[in-house]
Amino acid sequence: MKAMVLGVGAIGSVTADVLAHSEEFDKVILGARNLEKGKRLEKKISSDKVTVKKVDASDVGAMTKAFKGLDLVLNVVIPRYNFAIMEACEKAKVNYADTAWDIALDKTKPGQIINQTPAFLYLNKDKAWKKLGLTGMLGIGCDPGLTNLFARRAADRLDKVRDILVRDGDNGYVEGYEFAPMWSPETLIEEVLMPATAYFDGHYRKLGSFDGKELFDFPDPVGKLPIYNVDHEEQETLPTYIGKGCETCNFKIALGDEYVDAIKMIGKLGLSNPNKIDVKGVKVAPRDVVNAVLPDPSTLGDKARGDCAIGTITKGEKDGRELGYYMWTGMNHQKCFTEHNNSATAWTVGIPLAIAARLFAQGKITQKGVFPPEMMDSEPFVEMLPKYDMYYKEKKL
Repeated sequence: MKAMVLGVGAIGSVTADVLAHSEEFDKVILGARNLEKGKRLEKKISSDKVTVKKVDASDVGAMTKAFKGLDLVLNVVIPRYNFAIMEACEKAKVNYADTAWDIALDKTKPGQIINQTPAFLYLNKDKAWKKLGLTGMLGIGCDPGLTNLFARRAADRLDKVRDILVRDGDNGYVEGYEFAPMWSPETLIEEVLMPATAYFDGHYRKLGSFDGKELFDFPDPVGKLPIYNVDHEEQETLPTYIGKGCETCNFKIALGDEYVDAIKMIGKLGLSNPNKIDVKGVKVAPRDVVNAVLPDPSTLGDKARGDCAIGTITKGEKDGRELGYYMWTGMNHQKCFTEHNNSATAWTVGIPLAIAARLFAQGKITQKGVFPPEMMDSEPFVEMLPKYDMYYKEKKL
């Protein structure tokens, strides 16, 4: 099979490297806006299967030409380009997968009911993609991705599902930096400052940013960390697609005090603004400036320390009795870099995407249309995780 990994940052480098050394793919193209960065990744992977092509994710026509003849496009650029990339895939008749969608499309204010979550703007393409005979896998990274699959895995063991709680914990830090996000700073700032989506009382609703603070005890060695409601993908689809009477679904992530203070200040100063303003005769977006002054996450792997634990708590009933499961995965940042030359943050997102690509190539993912991760079988993913040093654990509640 022939695949393009569109985006050559930290996550793209993980996915591309796995595919280049897999049996299923004979050609892996690195789609890069920055050709020099793409060339550096090509050299790092060091495989004759890999080539680089300059691709602009905002240019549908150019992408359509670039995608011709491919079997699969793996999108790891920032989500605002997803619709353009999917349109190019439709025109080129190429299958598609990504690790996130553009949750910023929703402008509902805190306290309001959401009429349609951004996820369903993508999922509305399902019928058309089925007609084209194409597969569109949405949000198949770690979270979203594995977290959705864990919810499905648990729900299949229950007669009724009441609560689905996604919890992302990381006690990691980057040596030499007071504030250095280990994934796209632009995405982090955007997600955390936006009102958070949650599902309860039969509706998708908006909460305020930094709502719902609590102390959560993550599995060792992560430990107890403060967590907050944050806007994310999982709670936009799980209540609908898991079914079984789900009453509550939310996502909370661990954020240290220094992160919360820094991101709040960025918001207060208007530095999260994605729109260009005039600065001494130069048009520049404040958010781009913040992004530019922060370190590139793909360069931080050797400085990252600590552990992450990402998972899902699914509670409900079985045979009339209360039952639940906590299922999670995780990694140590330093060990990941020592053994894989990548940060655990990039690794845990890039690996599930690569697994999805391999399973698709093996004919183990056969669905057509556009669908979220919980519509796939979790078993092949769980079986393949240890191959890439990602553990899977579960605890009956």
